[in-house]
Amino acid sequence: MSAITLLDVAQTNANIFIAASDAWDRVAAGLDAGLDRFIAASQYLPAAWPTGEDAQERNLALRAELGDAHDPCQKIGRALRTHADTVLSMQSMLADIQTECALAGLTVDLATASVSSTNHLTDTTQAAQVAGLVQGYNQQLGELLTRARNLDRETAEALGQLPPPAPGSGKPGPKITKEDLANLKGKTPQQVHDWWEGLNREQQEQAIRDFPRVVGWMDGVPAIDRDRANRIGLAQEKQLLQQQLHDPDRAADQNEILNQLYRVEAIERGLQKMGPRGMLLGFDTTSYAGDGKVIMAMGNPDTARHTGVWVPGLSTTLEASMDDNIDRIMAINSRADALTPERSGDVSTVYWLGYDAPDLNNVSVTQNDRSMAGRDPYLNYMQSLRVTHDSDVGHLVAMGHSYGTTIVGEAAKTGQLPVDDIVVAGSPGMHVGSVSDLNMEPRHVWAGASDSDPVAKAAAAQPWDYVAAPLLFPVAGPAAVPLVEAYADHLHGMAPTDPHFGAYNWKADTSGHTNYWDPDSESLKNQARVLAGVYNKVTPASVNTGNLPPENWR
Repeated sequence: MSAITLLDVAQTNANIFIAASDAWDRVAAGLDAGLDRFIAASQYLPAAWPTGEDAQERNLALRAELGDAHDPCQKIGRALRTHADTVLSMQSMLADIQTECALAGLTVDLATASVSSTNHLTDTTQAAQVAGLVQGYNQQLGELLTRARNLDRETAEALGQLPPPAPGSGKPGPKITKEDLANLKGKTPQQVHDWWEGLNREQQEQAIRDFPRVVGWMDGVPAIDRDRANRIGLAQEKQLLQQQLHDPDRAADQNEILNQLYRVEAIERGLQKMGPRGMLLGFDTTSYAGDGKVIMAMGNPDTARHTGVWVPGLSTTLEASMDDNIDRIMAINSRADALTPERSGDVSTVYWLGYDAPDLNNVSVTQNDRSMAGRDPYLNYMQSLRVTHDSDVGHLVAMGHSYGTTIVGEAAKTGQLPVDDIVVAGSPGMHVGSVSDLNMEPRHVWAGASDSDPVAKAAAAQPWDYVAAPLLFPVAGPAAVPLVEAYADHLHGMAPTDPHFGAYNWKADTSGHTNYWDPDSESLKNQARVLAGVYNKVTPASVNTGNLPPENWR
């Protein structure tokens, strides 16, 4: 067999691999569903008739056969999907190189992975510049050729050397207990994922069924399993609350029961709004004195090519903020998905309310304890997305608004935030002095703020400061506004839209602090462009750092 060339890469129809991947995924899903039905239908077989014990032996063998076939089919589907995504990425890079070379008067030969110039230049300076261009493009083509040949070999190995089936994945195993789950507390997402994948399907189903609220919050468990667990837990909580509502012994607790029921219904409303692509990845209706916690996604983050995890800011609560915030992640999702026309549905936007957002009616907004408390849960969740994703080519973006950007900043400061881009809107500061403190390449940190945003812009800060001043300095009242501004600036750090900060500033054409997701606005479009990795389409703010946008994500 002849060696792969870049011409082969350019002429490859990646849709063939995508179709094959989808087909194997359907086979795996069918086996999984069939096993579930088979287990449910035959679980009482031993006691159903006199010779049931003998029949059970054959029954267990059939269950094992079904279960053992699932993992190889799933691995084939994943290998083909990774192959297709990488081919599409390389084809995009080749097309860009060919376009740039044509503009520079250079010739590209994909068969030999080489670039040459046919122009005879007498000017030594121009000749040196052209030679440098040729050398640079030849290096890029060489790297792409190596990548293509490695991909061909790796895919062949993945298909030809499948690991042995998980032993007895269709057989009953020991039941998962509360102690098993308690032992996972403090484990990393990778450790949790390894434990979960080591269970057979029946054990996973039993854990979801018996401990839905625990499994639903476990970072490292795949999104599809967390969603199923949380929906079960949500239905159970609603049923319990409805029973308590009519319990005479709980008459004194009626208001709190009703409020908790409203939070459950808010989650249901959010899921209904998102439709079949909506996922519930965690919820707690009682935390933070009823403000609550929730993680919801539009699109599966484990299979999406582009995933943005958005942290809300000031005054966010589970119930009161649900409708607006679901609208926001849906708006970003729709815009970003439209920018990836090669495959629809390859974008996931996650609404992450895993911390106690501060309020404007007290001094919490001018303090950093809540962002510090939210840092580790956010880090843990972001790291889990890398662990549970189906391939290693996912584009992961940290997104934040208002005080939520301080969560992102605190997480990035640790150097452990595994993202490709950071996008912030209306940030008061990210608890760092400059972009370099975020451990990211400056061109991959994107900041936007409206000129009339009182949280992000000092010139528009009067309404916010006049609320905070009497709370911090009740005697001085409004006279303490300058002190409040100085205190907040010192606490939250330089605004990321400040040219001295070093981020790439995108144009925000909306007004105020809460309109960055207005339909058809540049504010919305620019956030979606970064999420989709089409950096060259991001419109810059009038005042910027001079950074050039990076090459588009592939």
